[in-house]
Amino acid sequence: MSVRVFDDVLNIEDAKYIENLVLGMTYHWGAKSLTQQHRYYPLELPKGLKWGDWEPQSPGNFHWIRKFGMTEDSLKTQGHDWALQLWKGLYTRCKLRERFGVEDMADCYVNVHTYGQAPYLHQDPGNFTMIYYPQLNWDEKQWGGGTTIWAPEIQEIDQIENLEVLEHVPYKGNRLVVFDAWHMHRGEPVSRICKEARYVIVFKTIANGGNNERLGFYDG
Repeated sequence: MSVRVFDDVLNIEDAKYIENLVLGMTYHWGAKSLTQQHRYYPLELPKGLKWGDWEPQSPGNFHWIRKFGMTEDSLKTQGHDWALQLWKGLYTRCKLRERFGVEDMADCYVNVHTYGQAPYLHQDPGNFTMIYYPQLNWDEKQWGGGTTIWAPEIQEIDQIENLEVLEHVPYKGNRLVVFDAWHMHRGEPVSRICKEARYVIVFKTIANGGNNERLGFYDG
């Protein structure tokens, strides 16, 4: 299995500190796909759709976002010491090098969604994606907003019928989700009854010089 979930990864004082920082920041309205040209697949895309019936779209997928840097040095020089300390804390506490061969971070940002902003199905660059859930009082049973991850890897739109849910990880505060970046995945929609925004802190990572191996490889 190529998904790992770590609960209570920070002590409660540090978790509250990170939560307060994230909720108190300002964010801009935009879409990563506009600049990075990732291929996004809409939620309503039916299985069995063949190539040519629908083409991958790069615009859209709008939500609030704030980027912090792509290296440890950039986090530090841009004044985001909290993000650097969070990265180092997660790296040490979850033994990312020992367990998964993670060597360095490749990106760091916060995504924010509210009701009606359902993220698209997509893959990430890098080797492993890390998603930290900072909201400690999130109602995981009523509000939705978790992360769903699919397998296997697909190359063309007509292979989407091969996808099956690998794991659904509910949103629980102070939880870290780690998975291979090649997995199709998406943040799940926020429930209509939820009056809160959904915040996640994302780290993209590089492992073993760029070898894109499944997490299970490192468990040996």
